[in-house]
Amino acid sequence: MAEKNDLLSYLAKSAVEKNPIPSIQVLSQQLGISAASVREQLEVARRLGVVEVKPKVGIQPREFSLSEPLATALSYGLAVDNTLFDQFADLRKHLESSYWYESVTNLTHADIDQLQRLVDQAVERIQNQPMQMPEKEHREFHLTIFKRLENQAVISLLEAYWDVYHKAGVTLLMDRDYLLTVWHYHQLMVDALRDREFEKGFQALLIHMDLVKQVRKAELKQRFE
Repeated sequence: MAEKNDLLSYLAKSAVEKNPIPSIQVLSQQLGISAASVREQLEVARRLGVVEVKPKVGIQPREFSLSEPLATALSYGLAVDNTLFDQFADLRKHLESSYWYESVTNLTHADIDQLQRLVDQAVERIQNQPMQMPEKEHREFHLTIFKRLENQAVISLLEAYWDVYHKAGVTLLMDRDYLLTVWHYHQLMVDALRDREFEKGFQALLIHMDLVKQVRKAELKQRFE
């Protein structure tokens, strides 16, 4: 079914043909490798988000997404060099800028209502005593804007960005006033999208991303002083 010893090729072919994945013992026989080697390769496949392994359920395929292996690699990279996040954040900025118009023109009224709910939830969290960081809302807000984009590679890259966002320490210097300013621009985006003034929303997107970049520079400066 697959090349000898190549579990990932086996799993890929199984996914294409929609075949169930057999037990470790059967995989060992079919691939001509030990059960221990199958377990090692299954762990690699699990970390790549290809399969999940559950007791009494067995090995189940998962819908493949680039976001999991990217987030895993980025987490390692950030531990080695924290400035890697800035490079990836720059890539994210260019992706959102490039795909803004293609994506927002396909958003539904329900999508825009969801964006408004996220803004309301985020502002409520910021105004709480003590203040709560609206990281979940921030992630969902941006991913909702691009959810209708028919480009899974771009969506995976954006998902990976938000997976590592909090690990990079971006929110450490964000006070209440700053966060309210950021979410003011999110509100401007929602208003523009509701009115189908896509250029106005695009300008709000760019300004708000520059605000985050300024805070990141301040955080890095403080770290190395």
